[in-house]
Amino acid sequence: MHDLQTQDAAHDALAADAALQRIVLLGVGGHWFGVAIGAIREIIPPRPYTPLPGSEPYVCGLINLRGRIVTVIDLGARLDLPAASADPDHSIVVLEHAGRLVGLAVQEVSRIVRADLENLEMGADLLRSLRIDRSYLLGVGETDDRIFVAVDPDEIFRPILA
Repeated sequence: MHDLQTQDAAHDALAADAALQRIVLLGVGGHWFGVAIGAIREIIPPRPYTPLPGSEPYVCGLINLRGRIVTVIDLGARLDLPAASADPDHSIVVLEHAGRLVGLAVQEVSRIVRADLENLEMGADLLRSLRIDRSYLLGVGETDDRIFVAVDPDEIFRPILA
């Protein structure tokens, strides 16, 4: 009987571990946002942006990435936080959206953590303080000493790049 309990516990632990995804923590405006690592193609240093006349204030502009034109959006400005691209040491997180490369300007790329994106809480107090459109959100998670908001980059890009 004890062996069956041990096997069941091991199976439950494996199932729980399988539900965890690797999340990259991105810093903007003193807050942490998580994006699934599978969505990220690369992380590059800042470079000059070619402005897009008539675009929203959160659109940094276009960059040339090895011959491909990439639209870069400032994650801070998009979420009504301080503009990440105003920081001279910001980074650009390159992702793929609807078959196109797009970039997110962030102040900091911190680390990779593991989280279960399917079972995150909605953390009402934190979300109220951020005033973020809930369609972007997957939930609030915590790892070690950091609370983060998991975001869906597709929802962030969809209205802009439709």
